[in-house]
Amino acid sequence: MESVLGLGKLPFSFLKTLYLFGKSDIPAAALPSMAVALVLAAPCGFYLIVKGFLWNQLHLLTFQVKNQRRQIDGIEEDSIAKPHRPLPSGRITPRQATLLYRVLFLLMWIAAIYTNTISCTLVYSIAIVVYNEGGLAAIPVIKNFIGAIGLGCYCWGTTIIYDGGKELHGLKAVAVLMIAAIFATTGHAQDFRDRTADTTRGRKTIPLLLSQPVARWSLAVMTVLWTLGLIALWEPPAIVTLAYVTTSMRCLGGFLSSYDEKDDYVSYCWYGFWLLGSNILPIFPRLRGELP
Repeated sequence: MESVLGLGKLPFSFLKTLYLFGKSDIPAAALPSMAVALVLAAPCGFYLIVKGFLWNQLHLLTFQVKNQRRQIDGIEEDSIAKPHRPLPSGRITPRQATLLYRVLFLLMWIAAIYTNTISCTLVYSIAIVVYNEGGLAAIPVIKNFIGAIGLGCYCWGTTIIYDGGKELHGLKAVAVLMIAAIFATTGHAQDFRDRTADTTRGRKTIPLLLSQPVARWSLAVMTVLWTLGLIALWEPPAIVTLAYVTTSMRCLGGFLSSYDEKDDYVSYCWYGFWLLGSNILPIFPRLRGELP
């Protein structure tokens, strides 16, 4: 009887393992990309929403499993900064992670063919291979740039699915490019919370290469510039502008007021909310009939 119950728990255990692989990217990648796709695409039904969600998660998990599997010596790092992850917690072995990556990569391409997002998945595949196998993850500026490509691809492919297979053009393409550019210039917000682990592993991130005041104020300046620029571009109502600015101020205020990594984790969550807000601002041109 116990063995039967154990078998019944296997699917739930596997789903939890997948969730733990992608947990840290939910606020800054999964939610913003899904939100922008819903905003940019024409109204769609529940089927397309589920289809887009599965496509999005397949791509995100393929990268995360490969990235975390690549960091075999990073398992020690993750045991310090992210002990919940499947590899450092012992939920999955490196060999199993390699097999899981191959299965996810295959499923990702099957999904690309099925949803007619081959161009997007090709760009994404090149980016994750270059990032993981090319050693470019060790270069802070390049790391952010490739991360921006990944986020842009999440938005690109999911929007195509929600929009019934239509390719991006006009303001929709501008919005996705903006999202990638925002992350390319502010993505180092994610590295402040991992300074201890990054130091242990000898990784060179912007918060470690620059002094804390310079690294944090550079992020604050870019956040303010993007906030003002996006408000000018998308012209949201006053109440939305106030909420968006407040989120921005809470995000950068947190990074500037405390250098503690626990507080940086909270500030990064606020960064995710700010990024989410940045991504959904194009809804107002849609409501005004300016998006096709």
